Amino acid sequence: MLPSVKAGLLLLCPLCGGGIQTAGAQNAPVTAQAPDTATVRLHISRMTCGSCPTTARLALKKLPGVYGATVTLDDSIGVVRYDPRQVTPDQIAAHLTRLTGFGATVQGK
Repeated sequence: MLPSVKAGLLLLCPLCGGGIQTAGAQNAPVTAQAPDTATVRLHISRMTCGSCPTTARLALKKLPGVYGATVTLDDSIGVVRYDPRQVTPDQIAAHLTRLTGFGATVQGK
């Protein structure tokens, strides 16, 4: 029998790396990003099937300076956590386009 857990958990999907919070985790304190971490939102075009987000996410994680990424097919958005001392948002978008053929543009420019 597994022990019960009183605090909420963040469960990660083994296929896409996405997460969901279980009950009780909504009140957890939000921690600030480290000074060497930034986040960029990308619009990713030409994704056509359910495995495209995984392809994009894995390609993004191959770029030095990228800590993690989530990509969704429904809204064609990628959110990338990265080290701004190592890579820029434009370099991230270009890398994704080069490796996958998806169109990637930085949002909020």
